[in-house]
Amino acid sequence: MSSNNSISSNKNNKNNDSKEKKDKILQSLVNFGTVIVFAIIVYLIYKYFIANKYQRLRSEGFINPQTIPTTIPTSNTNISKNTIYETSIKNIYGINTRLVCSMLPNIFNSTNVCKINSEIFVPYNFPVHIIKLNDGKILSVFNDGRLYKKDSIISTLWTGPITNSMPQDVIPMRMITLSKDLVTLLGVGFDNILYIKSPDKSGNLNLTVPWKQVPNNSSIIYVLFDNQTNFLLSIDINGKLFTKNSFDITTNNQELVTKLDRPVLRLYYDLNGYMLAIDNNFDLYQFSDLNWKTTPLNISRGANSSKIQDLLYDNDGKMYGLVFNPDSFMVQIMKQKTIFYLADFISLDNQITTENNANFVMSDQDIIKAKIGSIIDYLSIVNVNDSNDDDPNFAYQRQTIENKAKLRDFCANRSILSGDNNSDNYDLLSSVDKNDNKITNLKNIINNLLAYEPDSNNIKQKYPIISK
Repeated sequence: MSSNNSISSNKNNKNNDSKEKKDKILQSLVNFGTVIVFAIIVYLIYKYFIANKYQRLRSEGFINPQTIPTTIPTSNTNISKNTIYETSIKNIYGINTRLVCSMLPNIFNSTNVCKINSEIFVPYNFPVHIIKLNDGKILSVFNDGRLYKKDSIISTLWTGPITNSMPQDVIPMRMITLSKDLVTLLGVGFDNILYIKSPDKSGNLNLTVPWKQVPNNSSIIYVLFDNQTNFLLSIDINGKLFTKNSFDITTNNQELVTKLDRPVLRLYYDLNGYMLAIDNNFDLYQFSDLNWKTTPLNISRGANSSKIQDLLYDNDGKMYGLVFNPDSFMVQIMKQKTIFYLADFISLDNQITTENNANFVMSDQDIIKAKIGSIIDYLSIVNVNDSNDDDPNFAYQRQTIENKAKLRDFCANRSILSGDNNSDNYDLLSSVDKNDNKITNLKNIINNLLAYEPDSNNIKQKYPIISK
C-alpha cells in the first residue's frame, strides 16, 4: 500500500515540475511580448509625437540642432547639382563643407541631414529667398526648399512649412516671385523648372494650392519681369539672360543680348529704377545706366563689401540682405546703414539700436515692384473698399485716376462754342491743389534720394520735372 502511495507521489511531483516549467515558459513569453509591445509603443510615440514636434520647433526657429544620429537616405534624383548657382557656392565656399551643405537641399535631401567626415548633423533652418506680399507679410523659401511666412521682416517667428510648399512634395524650391496681379505666385524649383500657384476663386493669393508646371520654362534658376516691357525675364542654369517676346509666360525663351561680362545669379531694380545684379561671386553690382540692356555693370564703383544671397527693400529705402555668414554656416538677415546699394549691411540688432526715426521713402508696392520688376496694374487691384488704400502710393494712384476721369467729364460738359460761362468745378480744383501738395512732397523725397546718387545730374537732366 505504501509502495503505491510512493509511486503516486512521484507522479504528482513530476506533474508539478512539468506544470512549473510550462508556467515559466509562458511567463517568459508574456514578458518578452510585453517588451516588444512596449518598444513598439515607444517607437510610435517618438516618431509621431516627439520627432514631429522637434521638427516643427526647429522649422519655426526655436531649435537649432547640431547633431542628430540618423541615417542618410538616397539623394533626390529629381533635382540638379550642376547649375551656375551650385558651382558658385562650391567655388566660393567649397572649403566650408557645412555651409555648402546647408545652402543646397539637393545635397542634404528631404530629411535635412548632412554627413561630413562621418559626422551627421541637421543644418540650421533659414531663409534663402524672400519677397513681400501685398498684405505686407513676408514669404520666404528656406534652405530646405520649403515655403515659410511671417508677419514682418523684423519678426522672429516664422510659420511653416506651408502645405504644398514643394512641387510633387519632393522638389525643393530655389526662389519665388509674384506676377503683376500680385495674387499669382511663381517659383523655380531645384529641377530648374518654373511653377505657378494660381489665385483662388475669389481672386486671392493661394499659397496652399499645389504647384503647376509652366510650359517652355526649363533650365532656369531665377525669374523676374522687365519693368519696360512687362515680359518675363529668366536667368538660365549658366547665368545667362533670356526673355519672352510677349506677355504669355508659356511662350519660348529667347536669349537676351546684353553687355554683361560674367554670369549672374540674381537681378533686382533699385529705388531709382537702376538694375542691380548679383554675380557668380555673390557680389552686388549696379548697371551703369537706366537702360541696363545696353550698358555694362559699373565695375569702376566696385561691389558691395558683403557676399549676398538675396535682397529686399524696406520702406525707408534701405535694403535688407540675406548675407553670408560662413562662421555660422548660414545666411542671415541684415540691413544697410544708409540708402545706397554699396552701403554696408549690419545686423538687425545693431540697426534697431542705432536707427533714428526712419523716413518713409517706399510703399509696400514700390518694394514689391523693385523685387519682381513687374509693372503693377494698380487699377485692377484697388477696389472701393480695399484696405490697400491706406497705402499712400495706392491712394496717390487712385486719386490720379479719379481726377483724370473728373477732368474729362468737366471738359466734356464745358461748352466753349456756345459761349456759356460754366462755373468752375471747385471739387476738382480742390483735388488738384491737394495733388499739387502730394507731388511737391514726392519731389522733395526724390531730391533727398538723389543726394546719394552719383548720377543725380544725369537723372535730373533726363527728368527735368524733378527740379521744377
